[in-house]
Amino acid sequence: MRKWLPLLLITLCQSAIGLDESELSTYLEQILEERNIPGLRAAIRTVDGNIISSAVGLADKEADIRLTNDVGMPGGSTGKTFVAVLTMMLVEEGILSTDDLASKYLGDREWFHDLPNADEIRVKHLLSHSSGVRDYMDSVRCNISSIWRILRTGSNKFEPEELINCVLDRNPLFPVGEGFYYTDTGYLVLGRLIEAASGREYYDLLQEKILDPLELHQIRPQDRELLPDITPGYASGARNLRKDGTAKYNPMSEWTGGGLVTNPTMLVKFYGALVENRIVSQKTLDQMLEGEWQNPEDPSFHYGYGLFVYNNSSSFGHAGMWPGYRTHVIHYPETRTTIAVQSNRDGRIDLPSVVAGINSRATDVSNPPQTKF
Repeated sequence: MRKWLPLLLITLCQSAIGLDESELSTYLEQILEERNIPGLRAAIRTVDGNIISSAVGLADKEADIRLTNDVGMPGGSTGKTFVAVLTMMLVEEGILSTDDLASKYLGDREWFHDLPNADEIRVKHLLSHSSGVRDYMDSVRCNISSIWRILRTGSNKFEPEELINCVLDRNPLFPVGEGFYYTDTGYLVLGRLIEAASGREYYDLLQEKILDPLELHQIRPQDRELLPDITPGYASGARNLRKDGTAKYNPMSEWTGGGLVTNPTMLVKFYGALVENRIVSQKTLDQMLEGEWQNPEDPSFHYGYGLFVYNNSSSFGHAGMWPGYRTHVIHYPETRTTIAVQSNRDGRIDLPSVVAGINSRATDVSNPPQTKF
Protein backbone atom coordinates (compact mmCIF):
# COMPACT_ATOMS: atom_id res chain seq x y z
CA MET A 1 0.00 0.00 0.00
CA ARG A 2 1.50 3.35 -0.98
CA LYS A 3 2.07 5.88 1.77
CA TRP A 4 0.11 8.67 0.03
CA LEU A 5 -3.30 7.09 0.62
CA PRO A 6 -3.17 6.87 4.43
CA LEU A 7 -1.51 10.30 4.52
CA LEU A 8 -4.34 11.68 2.42
CA LEU A 9 -6.88 10.06 4.73
CA ILE A 10 -5.49 11.53 7.91
CA THR A 11 -5.13 14.96 6.28
CA LEU A 12 -8.77 14.94 5.23
CA CYS A 13 -9.94 13.66 8.60
CA GLN A 14 -8.16 16.34 10.56
CA SER A 15 -9.72 19.09 8.48
CA ALA A 16 -13.11 17.45 8.04
CA ILE A 17 -15.01 19.62 10.52
CA GLY A 18 -14.59 22.68 8.31
CA LEU A 19 -14.17 20.98 4.94
CA ASP A 20 -16.89 21.41 2.33
CA GLU A 21 -17.27 19.63 -0.99
CA SER A 22 -15.60 22.42 -2.95
CA GLU A 23 -12.53 22.41 -0.72
CA LEU A 24 -12.37 18.62 -0.85
CA SER A 25 -12.50 18.73 -4.66
CA THR A 26 -9.77 21.36 -4.80
CA TYR A 27 -7.54 19.25 -2.59
CA LEU A 28 -8.16 16.08 -4.60
CA GLU A 29 -7.47 17.92 -7.87
CA GLN A 30 -4.14 19.05 -6.47
CA ILE A 31 -3.19 15.48 -5.58
CA LEU A 32 -4.43 14.21 -8.95
CA GLU A 33 -2.28 16.64 -10.92
CA GLU A 34 0.82 16.15 -8.79
CA ARG A 35 0.65 12.35 -8.82
CA ASN A 36 -0.55 11.68 -12.40
CA ILE A 37 -3.49 9.57 -11.24
CA PRO A 38 -6.40 8.98 -13.68
CA GLY A 39 -9.15 9.39 -11.10
CA LEU A 40 -9.36 9.98 -7.37
CA ARG A 41 -12.32 10.21 -5.01
CA ALA A 42 -13.01 10.44 -1.30
CA ALA A 43 -15.86 10.46 1.20
CA ILE A 44 -15.87 11.84 4.73
CA ARG A 45 -18.47 10.84 7.32
CA THR A 46 -18.54 13.28 10.22
CA VAL A 47 -19.65 12.78 13.81
CA ASP A 48 -23.21 13.89 13.00
CA GLY A 49 -23.52 11.32 10.23
CA ASN A 50 -23.22 13.78 7.34
CA ILE A 51 -21.21 12.59 4.35
CA ILE A 52 -19.09 14.85 2.17
CA SER A 53 -17.84 13.31 -1.05
CA SER A 54 -16.02 14.30 -4.20
CA ALA A 55 -14.65 12.63 -7.33
CA VAL A 56 -12.09 14.20 -9.66
CA GLY A 57 -10.30 13.09 -12.81
CA LEU A 58 -11.23 10.38 -15.26
CA ALA A 59 -12.96 7.04 -14.86
CA ASP A 60 -11.95 6.09 -18.40
CA LYS A 61 -8.97 7.83 -20.00
CA GLU A 62 -9.54 6.42 -23.48
CA ALA A 63 -13.20 7.47 -23.62
CA ASP A 64 -12.62 10.71 -21.67
CA ILE A 65 -15.34 9.82 -19.14
CA ARG A 66 -15.25 11.73 -15.85
CA LEU A 67 -15.09 9.85 -12.56
CA THR A 68 -18.21 10.04 -10.37
CA ASN A 69 -18.92 9.15 -6.76
CA ASP A 70 -21.34 6.35 -7.59
CA VAL A 71 -19.59 4.22 -10.21
CA GLY A 72 -18.09 1.01 -8.87
CA MET A 73 -14.49 -0.03 -8.29
CA PRO A 74 -13.27 -3.34 -6.85
CA GLY A 75 -12.45 -2.58 -3.23
CA GLY A 76 -9.82 -5.26 -2.76
CA SER A 77 -9.22 -6.38 0.81
CA THR A 78 -11.55 -3.79 2.33
CA GLY A 79 -14.06 -6.61 1.80
CA LYS A 80 -12.37 -8.61 4.58
CA THR A 81 -14.00 -6.33 7.15
CA PHE A 82 -17.41 -7.36 5.83
CA VAL A 83 -16.41 -11.03 6.14
CA ALA A 84 -15.27 -10.48 9.73
CA VAL A 85 -18.39 -8.53 10.72
CA LEU A 86 -20.63 -11.21 9.23
CA THR A 87 -18.69 -13.86 11.16
CA MET A 88 -19.21 -11.93 14.40
CA MET A 89 -22.91 -11.56 13.67
CA LEU A 90 -23.09 -15.35 13.50
CA VAL A 91 -21.21 -15.49 16.81
CA GLU A 92 -23.76 -13.16 18.40
CA GLU A 93 -26.54 -15.39 17.05
CA GLY A 94 -24.93 -18.45 18.64
CA ILE A 95 -24.34 -20.17 15.29
CA LEU A 96 -20.59 -20.39 15.93
CA SER A 97 -17.93 -19.22 18.39
CA THR A 98 -14.58 -17.56 17.81
CA ASP A 99 -13.09 -20.36 19.94
CA ASP A 100 -14.53 -23.10 17.73
CA LEU A 101 -11.99 -25.27 15.97
CA ALA A 102 -12.18 -24.87 12.21
CA SER A 103 -12.24 -28.67 12.00
CA LYS A 104 -15.71 -28.62 13.59
CA TYR A 105 -17.08 -27.23 10.31
CA LEU A 106 -14.47 -28.22 7.73
CA GLY A 107 -13.00 -31.45 9.04
CA ASP A 108 -14.85 -33.48 6.43
CA ARG A 109 -13.35 -31.55 3.51
CA GLU A 110 -10.84 -33.51 1.47
CA TRP A 111 -8.26 -30.73 1.66
CA PHE A 112 -8.67 -29.58 5.25
CA HIS A 113 -6.23 -31.81 7.13
CA ASP A 114 -3.42 -30.93 4.69
CA LEU A 115 -3.74 -27.29 5.79
CA PRO A 116 -0.81 -26.15 7.99
CA ASN A 117 -1.80 -26.24 11.70
CA ALA A 118 -5.16 -27.69 10.62
CA ASP A 119 -6.08 -29.39 13.90
CA GLU A 120 -5.30 -26.32 16.05
CA ILE A 121 -6.78 -23.51 13.96
CA ARG A 122 -9.78 -21.78 15.53
CA VAL A 123 -12.18 -19.26 14.02
CA LYS A 124 -10.38 -16.41 15.80
CA HIS A 125 -7.07 -17.36 14.18
CA LEU A 126 -8.56 -17.13 10.70
CA LEU A 127 -10.13 -13.78 11.53
CA SER A 128 -6.83 -12.31 12.76
CA HIS A 129 -4.32 -13.85 10.30
CA SER A 130 -2.69 -15.72 13.19
CA SER A 131 -3.23 -19.26 11.88
CA GLY A 132 0.28 -19.75 10.48
CA VAL A 133 -1.19 -20.44 7.03
CA ARG A 134 0.68 -19.02 4.07
CA ASP A 135 -0.81 -16.88 1.31
CA TYR A 136 -1.53 -18.42 -2.09
CA MET A 137 0.09 -15.37 -3.69
CA ASP A 138 3.42 -16.59 -2.25
CA SER A 139 3.12 -19.84 -4.20
CA VAL A 140 5.30 -20.05 -7.32
CA ARG A 141 3.12 -22.89 -8.59
CA CYS A 142 -0.03 -20.83 -8.13
CA ASN A 143 1.45 -17.79 -9.87
CA ILE A 144 2.62 -19.87 -12.82
CA SER A 145 -0.85 -21.40 -13.08
CA SER A 146 -2.39 -17.91 -13.05
CA ILE A 147 -0.18 -16.74 -15.93
CA TRP A 148 -0.83 -19.94 -17.88
CA ARG A 149 -4.60 -19.55 -17.55
CA ILE A 150 -4.44 -15.96 -18.77
CA LEU A 151 -2.38 -16.99 -21.80
CA ARG A 152 -4.56 -20.01 -22.56
CA THR A 153 -8.07 -18.72 -21.84
CA GLY A 154 -7.66 -14.96 -21.30
CA SER A 155 -8.70 -15.17 -17.63
CA ASN A 156 -7.21 -16.51 -14.41
CA LYS A 157 -10.40 -17.68 -12.72
CA PHE A 158 -9.81 -19.92 -9.69
CA GLU A 159 -12.24 -21.65 -7.36
CA PRO A 160 -11.51 -21.06 -3.64
CA GLU A 161 -10.38 -24.67 -3.17
CA GLU A 162 -7.85 -24.30 -6.00
CA LEU A 163 -6.26 -21.33 -4.23
CA ILE A 164 -6.37 -23.06 -0.84
CA ASN A 165 -4.64 -26.01 -2.50
CA CYS A 166 -1.65 -23.75 -3.24
CA VAL A 167 -0.70 -23.71 0.47
CA LEU A 168 -1.43 -27.33 1.43
CA ASP A 169 1.31 -29.68 2.67
CA ARG A 170 3.52 -26.72 3.57
CA ASN A 171 5.16 -26.10 6.92
CA PRO A 172 3.27 -23.54 9.01
CA LEU A 173 4.87 -20.13 9.31
CA PHE A 174 4.55 -20.27 13.12
CA PRO A 175 2.59 -22.16 15.78
CA VAL A 176 -1.07 -21.29 15.63
CA GLY A 177 -1.89 -18.09 17.50
CA GLU A 178 1.77 -17.09 17.93
CA GLY A 179 2.31 -14.72 15.02
CA PHE A 180 0.75 -12.63 12.27
CA TYR A 181 0.94 -13.19 8.54
CA TYR A 182 -1.50 -11.51 6.20
CA THR A 183 -3.07 -14.22 4.06
CA ASP A 184 -5.99 -14.18 1.67
CA THR A 185 -5.97 -17.97 1.88
CA GLY A 186 -7.01 -17.86 5.54
CA TYR A 187 -10.02 -15.73 4.62
CA LEU A 188 -10.99 -18.15 1.85
CA VAL A 189 -10.96 -20.92 4.47
CA LEU A 190 -13.05 -18.64 6.71
CA GLY A 191 -15.52 -18.14 3.87
CA ARG A 192 -16.02 -21.88 3.53
CA LEU A 193 -16.37 -22.13 7.31
CA ILE A 194 -19.09 -19.44 7.35
CA GLU A 195 -21.00 -21.32 4.69
CA ALA A 196 -20.66 -24.67 6.49
CA ALA A 197 -21.79 -23.22 9.83
CA SER A 198 -24.76 -21.29 8.43
CA GLY A 199 -25.81 -23.58 5.61
CA ARG A 200 -25.94 -20.52 3.34
CA GLU A 201 -23.78 -19.11 0.56
CA TYR A 202 -21.56 -16.22 1.68
CA TYR A 203 -22.81 -13.59 -0.75
CA ASP A 204 -26.47 -14.42 -0.02
CA LEU A 205 -25.85 -14.12 3.71
CA LEU A 206 -23.97 -10.83 3.28
CA GLN A 207 -26.81 -9.37 1.23
CA GLU A 208 -29.43 -10.43 3.75
CA LYS A 209 -27.67 -9.44 6.97
CA ILE A 210 -25.60 -6.38 6.02
CA LEU A 211 -26.06 -4.89 2.56
CA ASP A 212 -29.87 -4.80 2.41
CA PRO A 213 -30.57 -3.72 6.04
CA LEU A 214 -28.01 -0.90 5.80
CA GLU A 215 -29.16 0.07 2.28
CA LEU A 216 -25.64 -0.33 0.92
CA HIS A 217 -27.09 -0.88 -2.53
CA GLN A 218 -24.00 0.31 -4.39
CA ILE A 219 -21.91 -2.47 -2.87
CA ARG A 220 -22.06 -5.51 -5.10
CA PRO A 221 -20.49 -8.97 -5.01
CA GLN A 222 -17.76 -9.84 -7.47
CA ASP A 223 -19.71 -12.92 -8.48
CA ARG A 224 -19.27 -12.75 -12.25
CA GLU A 225 -16.43 -12.23 -14.68
CA LEU A 226 -18.05 -9.23 -16.34
CA LEU A 227 -18.76 -6.69 -13.59
CA PRO A 228 -21.33 -4.09 -14.69
CA ASP A 229 -20.88 -0.35 -14.07
CA ILE A 230 -17.26 -0.27 -12.95
CA THR A 231 -14.42 1.98 -14.05
CA PRO A 232 -11.46 0.61 -15.94
CA GLY A 233 -8.49 0.28 -13.62
CA TYR A 234 -4.97 1.13 -14.70
CA ALA A 235 -2.41 -1.43 -13.57
CA SER A 236 1.04 0.17 -13.77
CA GLY A 237 -0.45 2.62 -16.25
CA ALA A 238 -2.05 0.01 -18.54
CA ARG A 239 -5.82 -0.38 -18.84
CA ASN A 240 -6.92 -3.63 -17.18
CA LEU A 241 -10.40 -3.97 -18.75
CA ARG A 242 -10.90 -5.19 -22.30
CA LYS A 243 -13.42 -3.57 -24.63
CA ASP A 244 -16.02 -6.19 -23.69
CA GLY A 245 -15.63 -5.30 -19.99
CA THR A 246 -13.76 -8.46 -18.96
CA ALA A 247 -10.44 -8.40 -17.12
CA LYS A 248 -7.35 -10.58 -17.21
CA TYR A 249 -7.49 -10.92 -13.42
CA ASN A 250 -10.84 -12.56 -12.87
CA PRO A 251 -12.72 -10.69 -10.09
CA MET A 252 -14.63 -13.84 -9.08
CA SER A 253 -11.45 -15.42 -7.72
CA GLU A 254 -11.11 -12.96 -4.83
CA TRP A 255 -14.33 -14.05 -3.05
CA THR A 256 -13.96 -13.72 0.76
CA GLY A 257 -10.43 -12.38 0.36
CA GLY A 258 -12.24 -9.13 -0.56
CA GLY A 259 -14.63 -9.66 -3.41
CA LEU A 260 -16.81 -6.53 -3.35
CA VAL A 261 -17.38 -3.67 -5.78
CA THR A 262 -17.79 -0.50 -3.76
CA ASN A 263 -17.20 3.25 -3.52
CA PRO A 264 -16.04 5.59 -0.71
CA THR A 265 -19.55 6.70 0.29
CA MET A 266 -20.69 3.11 0.82
CA LEU A 267 -17.57 2.32 2.86
CA VAL A 268 -17.99 5.22 5.27
CA LYS A 269 -21.70 4.37 5.68
CA PHE A 270 -20.75 0.80 6.56
CA TYR A 271 -18.16 1.94 9.12
CA GLY A 272 -20.68 4.41 10.55
CA ALA A 273 -23.10 1.55 11.20
CA LEU A 274 -20.29 -0.55 12.67
CA VAL A 275 -19.07 2.04 15.18
CA GLU A 276 -22.61 3.08 16.12
CA ASN A 277 -23.41 -0.56 17.01
CA ARG A 278 -26.09 -0.90 14.36
CA ILE A 279 -24.56 -4.17 13.12
CA VAL A 280 -22.86 -5.74 16.14
CA SER A 281 -22.69 -4.75 19.80
CA GLN A 282 -19.96 -2.57 21.29
CA LYS A 283 -18.66 -5.63 23.15
CA THR A 284 -18.27 -7.44 19.84
CA LEU A 285 -16.60 -4.44 18.18
CA ASP A 286 -14.17 -4.22 21.12
CA GLN A 287 -13.36 -7.90 20.58
CA MET A 288 -12.76 -7.25 16.89
CA LEU A 289 -10.37 -4.41 17.69
CA GLU A 290 -8.50 -6.39 20.35
CA GLY A 291 -7.91 -9.35 18.06
CA GLU A 292 -5.50 -12.11 19.01
CA TRP A 293 -1.73 -11.98 18.60
CA GLN A 294 0.06 -8.67 19.08
CA ASN A 295 3.75 -8.17 18.46
CA PRO A 296 5.45 -7.03 21.68
CA GLU A 297 8.15 -5.37 19.56
CA ASP A 298 5.57 -3.18 17.79
CA PRO A 299 2.71 -2.66 20.26
CA SER A 300 1.34 0.37 18.39
CA PHE A 301 0.03 -1.76 15.51
CA HIS A 302 -1.88 -5.01 15.23
CA TYR A 303 -4.54 -6.76 13.18
CA GLY A 304 -7.82 -7.42 14.94
CA TYR A 305 -10.69 -9.30 13.33
CA GLY A 306 -10.85 -7.93 9.79
CA LEU A 307 -9.40 -4.58 10.89
CA PHE A 308 -5.95 -3.00 10.99
CA VAL A 309 -5.58 -1.14 14.28
CA TYR A 310 -3.11 1.76 14.17
CA ASN A 311 -1.23 3.99 16.60
CA ASN A 312 -2.32 2.38 19.87
CA SER A 313 -5.95 2.16 18.74
CA SER A 314 -6.20 5.84 17.77
CA SER A 315 -7.56 4.71 14.40
CA PHE A 316 -8.58 1.55 12.59
CA GLY A 317 -9.61 0.49 9.10
CA HIS A 318 -8.44 -1.48 6.10
CA ALA A 319 -6.50 -1.14 2.87
CA GLY A 320 -7.49 -2.74 -0.40
CA MET A 321 -5.79 -3.47 -3.71
CA TRP A 322 -7.04 -5.16 -6.85
CA PRO A 323 -5.14 -4.87 -10.15
CA GLY A 324 -5.81 -1.33 -11.32
CA TYR A 325 -7.39 -0.06 -8.08
CA ARG A 326 -6.44 1.18 -4.60
CA THR A 327 -8.82 1.71 -1.69
CA HIS A 328 -8.29 2.77 1.90
CA VAL A 329 -10.73 3.46 4.73
CA ILE A 330 -9.94 4.64 8.26
CA HIS A 331 -12.10 5.50 11.26
CA TYR A 332 -10.85 7.86 14.00
CA PRO A 333 -12.64 7.13 17.30
CA GLU A 334 -11.58 10.41 18.95
CA THR A 335 -13.32 12.57 16.35
CA ARG A 336 -15.78 9.83 15.27
CA THR A 337 -14.88 10.60 11.68
CA THR A 338 -14.46 8.05 8.89
CA ILE A 339 -12.59 8.66 5.63
CA ALA A 340 -12.46 6.50 2.52
CA VAL A 341 -10.26 7.18 -0.52
CA GLN A 342 -10.22 5.28 -3.81
CA SER A 343 -8.25 5.50 -7.05
CA ASN A 344 -8.44 3.63 -10.35
CA ARG A 345 -4.68 3.23 -10.55
CA ASP A 346 -2.23 0.94 -8.81
CA GLY A 347 1.42 0.14 -9.48
CA ARG A 348 4.43 1.99 -8.26
CA ILE A 349 3.47 5.59 -7.56
CA ASP A 350 6.51 7.46 -6.31
CA LEU A 351 4.97 10.50 -4.70
CA PRO A 352 6.25 13.12 -2.27
CA SER A 353 4.46 13.34 0.99
CA VAL A 354 0.84 14.44 0.72
CA VAL A 355 1.38 16.30 3.96
CA ALA A 356 3.14 19.11 2.04
CA GLY A 357 0.66 21.66 0.78
CA ILE A 358 -2.33 20.69 2.92
CA ASN A 359 -4.51 23.55 4.00
CA SER A 360 -4.31 25.49 7.21
CA ARG A 361 -7.05 23.52 8.91
CA ALA A 362 -4.89 20.41 9.05
CA THR A 363 -3.03 19.79 12.26
CA ASP A 364 -0.10 17.51 13.08
CA VAL A 365 0.28 14.72 10.51
CA SER A 366 3.74 13.65 11.56
CA ASN A 367 2.48 10.21 12.67
CA PRO A 368 0.01 8.95 10.05
CA PRO A 369 -1.25 5.36 10.33
CA GLN A 370 1.26 3.04 8.69
CA THR A 371 -0.40 0.20 6.81
CA LYS A 372 1.26 -3.21 6.77
CA PHE A 373 -0.70 -4.28 3.68
